[in-house]
Amino acid sequence: MAKIWQAKGNDLKEYVIRFNREAILILDLQDGIVYAAFLNGLLSGRFKFFLVESKVTTLANALRRAQDFIQVIKICVGDDFV
Repeated sequence: MAKIWQAKGNDLKEYVIRFNREAILILDLQDGIVYAAFLNGLLSGRFKFFLVESKVTTLANALRRAQDFIQVIKICVGDDFV
């Protein structure tokens, strides 16, 4: 899981999907560790800054915030951006 990164040009939605695919394969993951791996894999930018600033500490909360962020981008910018 620590090997999953959001590459440049790879949108947040795709990163979340790839990360979840890997995360569900690992049994007994500690939430703090899986969240740290998720955060470390994100590109620097508004969403990563928002997660840290909001003091999000769990993967579940981060994924909810990611879905909200993806929806905002779709509404404000369009599907091509997400």
